[in-house]
Amino acid sequence: MDILPFGIEGYRLIKAGPDDKEYVLRSMRETVVSSVPDNEKELCDLWIGDILNIVSYDLDTGKMDNEAFILVSDDGRNAGVLWMGKSRDHLTCDDTGYLMGLLVEKEFRRRGLGTEMVRSAEHWCRSKDLLSMTLNVGAANDAAAALYRKAGYEPRSVVMKRTLK
Repeated sequence: MDILPFGIEGYRLIKAGPDDKEYVLRSMRETVVSSVPDNEKELCDLWIGDILNIVSYDLDTGKMDNEAFILVSDDGRNAGVLWMGKSRDHLTCDDTGYLMGLLVEKEFRRRGLGTEMVRSAEHWCRSKDLLSMTLNVGAANDAAAALYRKAGYEPRSVVMKRTLK
């Protein structure tokens, strides 16, 4: 699928090409770092490279049946990234669509673009005959959690962590 349906006039959601990889990686970096608590953000240079190597590998190989899309405004500016993949539900083991990453650039926020990107992600899942979509959101990313709740997503499990000294 080269273009995903997008219901807000003035924007298109276009499949990312090789020339878009650096933009997708930068967007995923921002998404991941914004999702962790401040004490982990301070140390992100120690671990973010590993995550971005995995993102890069997944984008290059398509191992997760994944596709990245760039949200482009009619004036040609990149307004965001949507990265979708296929996974297994961690509770039921059923195939599920997996929202691997979503970013709306700061200057484009508060226009309903994130909500519409979630709808486009759901369309992507349906086109792959997937009956559900799952996602993870970092506990520190209140804006993303609010977006997903507004779109009808509810927590199913909570991952908890304690740093041991």
